[in-house]
Amino acid sequence: MNEIKAVLFDMDGVIFDTERIYLDIWTKVFDKYGYKMTKEVYVSVMGRGRKNVIKTFLDVYGQDLPIIRMYDEKDDSLVQVIDKGEVPMKFGAKEILNFLKENGYKIALATSAKRDRLNKQLKMGDIKKVFDAIVCGDDVINAKPDPEIFLKAAKKLSVNPENCIVIEDSPAGIKAAYNAKMIGLHVEDLKKSDEEIMKYCHKSFKNLLEIKEYLKR
Repeated sequence: MNEIKAVLFDMDGVIFDTERIYLDIWTKVFDKYGYKMTKEVYVSVMGRGRKNVIKTFLDVYGQDLPIIRMYDEKDDSLVQVIDKGEVPMKFGAKEILNFLKENGYKIALATSAKRDRLNKQLKMGDIKKVFDAIVCGDDVINAKPDPEIFLKAAKKLSVNPENCIVIEDSPAGIKAAYNAKMIGLHVEDLKKSDEEIMKYCHKSFKNLLEIKEYLKR
């Protein structure tokens, strides 16, 4: 831990409280089309990118699922929520970002979200200037748990992977950090820590303020 030079953040469920909003929107869209979205199914696709989400939903609900039309409706609803400023930042987000900045850590955002949405959310939170590098879903070919997004972020920061911490809420993100040979710190959101997460992360925390205190020590 003494060799840490950079901290890489996921966005949804880590910096912004988006995952609950995602689940609520998906639940309503699935209800409209006569299907039932469950928390377990949604958690299984968190952070995995659109192609993997579509594949999983088709595998679970059948190939007749009108997923492209449903995805368009989900996207439209999410844009409305973001445009209304109804996506809050997670508890402790600004505090940990300020702490890292003040103590000389490099900071990157590595999110599966598309650039248009991430720019809207960063503007809403007024935190874009905090990040030394940003890598989004538009910049990578392989979604988490592939390590590509974290390795690209580290390269942008000019920091070796072993000198990076990754803060993630999803199982896919934690596995991606592990696959990148980085130190993964899990922060609970919709997904609480379990045996699988603990297998791949360095430590799990209830919120970002706990992580801030851990880094201070």
